[in-house]
Amino acid sequence: MVLRWSFCSVLQVVSALLLVLPSCCALPYILQQSYNRFRTGSHGEETILNTSSVSPDTFGKLWTYSTDGKVNAMPLYVPELDFGGSIGVRNALYVATMNGVLYCFDADRNETIWSYDVRSPELGIDVVSFIEIQRVGMDPNLPGNVYGNIGILSTPIIDFSNRTIYFVCRVKKLLPIVGSDNFTVQYGFELHARHIVTGADRYGTGRVSINATTGIASKRYGAIDKTLLFDPYLHNNRPGLAIARNQIWIAYGAIADKGAYRGWVMTYDMYTLRQTCAWVDTKSTGAGGIWQAGRAPPVDDEGFVYYEAGNGDFDGVYNFGQSFFKLSFENNNISVVDWYLPTDTGMDWAATNKLDYDVGSTGMMLIPGTDLILGSNKLGTIYILNRKNMGGEGFNNSNAYQNFANRGKGELANYVKNNYAYYNRGGCLGSWFYIWAEKMPMNAYHFNGTHFWTLPVSSTAFKGLSGTSSGGAVAVSGDGSKPGTGIVWATIPTVKGGAEANLIPGAVFAYDAEDLSRIVWNSTINQDRDDLGIFAKFVQPVVANGRVYISSFTNSGTIIVYGLNNYSSPVPPPPPPPNFSPPSVGGSFTTFDITVSPKTPCSPTYLQGSNMAFRINGTQNAELNLPRNQTYLFRLGVPCTYPFYLTTDPRGGMFDTGRITAGVSTSAAPFPEPAGVATYLNPLRQPQVIPCQDGMVTLTVVPYRWNIDGLIEFTTRAYAYDGVPQIPGPTIAMKAGKQCQIRIVNSLSKWTPVANCTYHSNTMHCPDTTNLHTHGLHVSPDQDDVTTAVRPNEQYMYHYDIPSDHLMGTHWYHAHHHGSVTLQVMGGLAGALIVEPADDYLLPADLAALYADGGTVMVFQHMMFNGNDPSTVSTAFQFMDYAKMTEAFTAANERYVTYRPAALFFSSSLKDFYAVNGQYQPAVIVQPEDVTLLRMVHATAIRFIELEMLNAAGYCTWQIVARDGVFHKPPFQTPLAIVMSAGTRTDVALRCSAAAAGRNITVRAYPNPVRDSALGTENRYTQDMVFVIVVRELGKPKVASFPTSQAPLPHYLDDLMSAQVTPSATNLKTILFSMGDGMLQTVNNVAFQGFHVPEDQRYLDTLCLENVYEYTVFPPGGGYNLTMPAGKTSAHPYHQHINHFQLVNFNNVDMAAANDIVRMGEWRDTVPAFAPNGVTFRFRPTAFTGVMVMHCHILPHEDYGMMALFNILPAGSQQCFYNGTTNSSTGGSSSSGSTAPPLYFADVSVMDNYYDPATITVYAGTNIMWTHGAEVPHTVTAGEPGEPVPSNDPNYFQGLTPSFGTQYSHTFWSVGTFPYYCEFHGAMIGTVTVVAAPTTAPAGGLRKRDVGGATTAYAPATSAGATTGIPPHIDRYASAIWQSPGANGWSYNFAYNTSAAQPVPLSYFQDPTQTVKGTRDNKYL
Repeated sequence: MVLRWSFCSVLQVVSALLLVLPSCCALPYILQQSYNRFRTGSHGEETILNTSSVSPDTFGKLWTYSTDGKVNAMPLYVPELDFGGSIGVRNALYVATMNGVLYCFDADRNETIWSYDVRSPELGIDVVSFIEIQRVGMDPNLPGNVYGNIGILSTPIIDFSNRTIYFVCRVKKLLPIVGSDNFTVQYGFELHARHIVTGADRYGTGRVSINATTGIASKRYGAIDKTLLFDPYLHNNRPGLAIARNQIWIAYGAIADKGAYRGWVMTYDMYTLRQTCAWVDTKSTGAGGIWQAGRAPPVDDEGFVYYEAGNGDFDGVYNFGQSFFKLSFENNNISVVDWYLPTDTGMDWAATNKLDYDVGSTGMMLIPGTDLILGSNKLGTIYILNRKNMGGEGFNNSNAYQNFANRGKGELANYVKNNYAYYNRGGCLGSWFYIWAEKMPMNAYHFNGTHFWTLPVSSTAFKGLSGTSSGGAVAVSGDGSKPGTGIVWATIPTVKGGAEANLIPGAVFAYDAEDLSRIVWNSTINQDRDDLGIFAKFVQPVVANGRVYISSFTNSGTIIVYGLNNYSSPVPPPPPPPNFSPPSVGGSFTTFDITVSPKTPCSPTYLQGSNMAFRINGTQNAELNLPRNQTYLFRLGVPCTYPFYLTTDPRGGMFDTGRITAGVSTSAAPFPEPAGVATYLNPLRQPQVIPCQDGMVTLTVVPYRWNIDGLIEFTTRAYAYDGVPQIPGPTIAMKAGKQCQIRIVNSLSKWTPVANCTYHSNTMHCPDTTNLHTHGLHVSPDQDDVTTAVRPNEQYMYHYDIPSDHLMGTHWYHAHHHGSVTLQVMGGLAGALIVEPADDYLLPADLAALYADGGTVMVFQHMMFNGNDPSTVSTAFQFMDYAKMTEAFTAANERYVTYRPAALFFSSSLKDFYAVNGQYQPAVIVQPEDVTLLRMVHATAIRFIELEMLNAAGYCTWQIVARDGVFHKPPFQTPLAIVMSAGTRTDVALRCSAAAAGRNITVRAYPNPVRDSALGTENRYTQDMVFVIVVRELGKPKVASFPTSQAPLPHYLDDLMSAQVTPSATNLKTILFSMGDGMLQTVNNVAFQGFHVPEDQRYLDTLCLENVYEYTVFPPGGGYNLTMPAGKTSAHPYHQHINHFQLVNFNNVDMAAANDIVRMGEWRDTVPAFAPNGVTFRFRPTAFTGVMVMHCHILPHEDYGMMALFNILPAGSQQCFYNGTTNSSTGGSSSSGSTAPPLYFADVSVMDNYYDPATITVYAGTNIMWTHGAEVPHTVTAGEPGEPVPSNDPNYFQGLTPSFGTQYSHTFWSVGTFPYYCEFHGAMIGTVTVVAAPTTAPAGGLRKRDVGGATTAYAPATSAGATTGIPPHIDRYASAIWQSPGANGWSYNFAYNTSAAQPVPLSYFQDPTQTVKGTRDNKYL
């Protein structure tokens, strides 16, 4: 103690340099080995356990988790995780065992939430016994350094942002020997990704087998000239996993350094689980194993990863044995960017190699707040290196930043094979580094901000015992730098002999982190109660929220939980604030200024009771997204404690919690109401905002029991982000000029099969098959691809390249699988999508001020039910006519709508209503004399909504600034109502006067009869109040006036009012929505046919880029399409993907009726086709070729067939121009000329979830080769899912591509269209179209080249003696190749068997320069 404080005055000078562990290292989130990516092994946020609260009388064993297998991996901890349902919010402990079982335990009670077992008797998969691999150069009579089975040995890692835990398991697979009852054993490793909430497979990847090859040198120190195959039998994965640069990092050494092993490092993409690189640290020699006592590699702020290698050769080029090295990952390549080779006194690396004094036994640690990194060799020499200049090679360690031996006075350094820890003790005490070697006390070394003191400042009295691996595994907890809170926790053997090859007893010690001579507690004091049992080497204690979790090898594996005996609540709340006085009538609300944000209210906020408000000064809340520095009003009926947190990123971050308690007034009378305050208040919440700018967002579609403000509850489908279901989905913020990837993961269970689910049909079908449409984006049709089908337990990645000139605007995304669009959109699968401007886009100052804070997003969603009371009617709840769509919900009560008594709001049965951001009748709080931006998204399936402000005259006005993501031209319209058809977005500028302060303005949905002549009388919605505008002073900056400026528009929105119109390929001028027999809906009297018809019948019209086209679209009963009953004609919204259109004619509609609905010359992507006169628009396809979808946005009509396709070709394509032969009233297209030339040879890649190309046209006699380029098995099976071609059919074919690189081929002789699919992955669909082979040769004829010989003369263009079935220009030469001249000419590879009934082609192939990539014809709709 004297030594520690004698330098206190000096330390005061440098105390400013001492840093509390940065946010990456704080708790209670323990997501990776050694607590954080620095690998400090320290816990800086422990508020319960301290040197006063922990004692033999208060602290001890609480319970034991029994596990299937020993635990060599460090447990991981996630607090306050919402598991949903009856489980609710729990603190979770994740434990992985050597028998291949991953557990999710409730960290606060002896309860298993879920578990996942890698072993599969059905697949013949098991973990590996150590005895099976012990024979590799080892004495079979000696125990090994692993006990029993080897399954999950390394510590997993959790990516909290995607709620995913990754782990590696060693496995063996029993493979039957053909013709025998015996089996052969295949050894391997598997990478798994599981959801931390459900335990489900995270990315649809299942078991990912770890295989690898890399380049090595065949000669010692020679050039790279050979390929090395990773041998899973020889190698072992002990280091914990790491994440850096979106990669999972996995390292390997060997079992006891036996066999021809090397040190491998592999990286896998953390989202696709595809291997991106494999690298070895000894390319021309061998050895160099990476094991690090299980320690994971540290990862610095720049994403560099640090490993250390064990015994092996070194040259600094190909071989890095016995060194510390820094790895970079760029362009799918791992490379060494820096290294340090230690050389102790009198020994070079060869000598240390021979004596086994290498550096591979501990792993490294980054020192927070510095550029320094720490490591050790087996002898206990501690090396401090500068990570930006590690030092290379220096004899006698001359190039190390600092090095010293771990020893005290009169002691010799001894072996270190365990984990150590680092702790910032704060103030003038500084940081200490703790290490416990074999046969030595635990020592603490002081770090002064730049260097370590080289003698211990504190040591334990107890010494480690003799024997290999008998040092202590160390971790530290504390409450920041508060004195008296730091505890060093350690496990250590208590019997001589060593834990390397023995199962021996151990103990747990708790030392005062400021004085290691003081034992606070240990498990031997009350051994009957607290005994650890068998010591588990290398496994650090896990300390979190007042509990200590310790692995023990007793009884084949357990986790022992220690804690305070009288501890019952993780964090007792502080006392409530003093009761506050009631405000006076008309006065302001009482305001509490706090520095934290609300996480989840513990009760609804609309209940009657006392008035309360608080101001948020902290960071924006991640769950509620409440804008900062605004006052929010809540009404609370009872005293209620609200949890809060400070940061929005809990991934190992500096995590701050607190409480605020709402008291009840002590006044006998109820609180008086300020003037104009309603009887309840439900402030509008903002959806979570997820930036996606050169990034990725994962949305998981999950079943969700949705409770809307306690008023109604039902089971539906929702988008979950970060494991949290959200209706609406989170707001995704893209940016012009940036990329965004959106992964859709379908986690819906496979409910009761529905007829026709596996085939395109204009019916309501496939309720749980989904996809994604980005409504309003101007992107490639291949990116906004609504023909994709993502079935349950499948996933799909959408890649969006947002053009640099894409206009900023408000859009939305939603499910768009034909046949289930209505159900899924009305059920909640929708969210706002904001495109932010490119950096060089100049928005006028007044508009920039309006959009500066992003505005208030308002997602309107229409809920419609059958209204049946489940207590009297036994039917499942329905949207529209979706009877029995959800029969297979597991519990009967999940199938019904539950209506809650809510007399304040509506009657006892709620059948049809609007939610705004998932709330019923919320309050939009605005300031007087301030212009607020409301970004309205009408994310609905059926209705028109007409929003009117009641009693707003003289108080509030609004203007329409933009519609469908395109700015209007000023002056901006001041409408009577905001009118939106389904799918429309409207940016509204709202301004309330000073006189409006304290008032509430009701906004209702009202179908004003003045608009009847434009909209008709159908599908228009009435609701007395949709939301309320609450006008209050909030104290934030104000935008004083409405904008008046014109925003610049990009080229794709150039004005077309005076443009020259080009006739289309069919001269089509009208688009007729019509109602057919039954429920069939049509466009131009044809129900949607999709890609299941020949190409010349698929398209409504064929267009060219940069041409201007004009169409008039009529609703049913409009134009000359008189299919609707009299009086039933109504407007139908026309929606067009990819390209906006400009309104040029309203066809004599009464503008008094249409004034609030449309504006001449405005750009839209969704517009009502007025009843009955229709609407005329123009558009210019720009930038993107491909298939453009159009449909009626009354989504049941789209599901039933009111949808069609445009085909957009490159500018100038002849197929675009009118040929004078097509009837424009039918919409039939003459686009067959756009078909790609047939091929004589085709290669198809079999990918993870698609064939590439999916659709291909070939000549009869063509051989197609399918090559496996994926990770999991696939088939190529003739027919369609559920309707395979019988094996006796002449057009039957079936092939298996079980693994990467395998192939299957088939020759097509019959003319026709042949679909095929994968039996394992039904969403994988392909089509082969076979046409008759030509009867003439290409220009210039063919030339013959004998196989293995020289090319001979040209053959004539035609050839006598051609045999039936062989194109006439192919002579009957056996084993000959005919080639046409010219680099871009056709080539043929043909062999003819004269004895066969038909010629046998080896292959036909086309020059690579002629390859045509297939379209997405394979997707189900």
